[in-house]
Amino acid sequence: MSSMVGSLVRPKYALAALAAVSVAGAADVGEFLAARPQLFAEAPGRAAGSVLGLAIWVGLLGLALRRLSQDETRSLRRATFALAALNALGNVGLTFIHFKAGVGGWRPVTSGLLGLASLAFAVLARPE
Repeated sequence: MSSMVGSLVRPKYALAALAAVSVAGAADVGEFLAARPQLFAEAPGRAAGSVLGLAIWVGLLGLALRRLSQDETRSLRRATFALAALNALGNVGLTFIHFKAGVGGWRPVTSGLLGLASLAFAVLARPE
């Protein structure tokens, strides 16, 4: 079934979707950090985790854009998949932690969905 879906989605479209999802993820984390400057003083570990999450989103965006603008290389494909897998794991984990604590609302759910979408688009972006 995945080969059927993969044949319907061209790798360049999947990369464009990955870029769009990465912009949304980076915007979400960036807004979270910008709205809470006190987080860096009150909870530096939480702030550092958020900055790392922002860096991962920006890294995925950079990889997607580079792959869109240049020829595909095996190392770029591997880096995209690895970063997307790490991103999905981190965002789904973050969603789970927020649910377990009973906090967060829509933001962690959106984060988890965006993380899973990034992994799905990274997989769909494989050349045929």
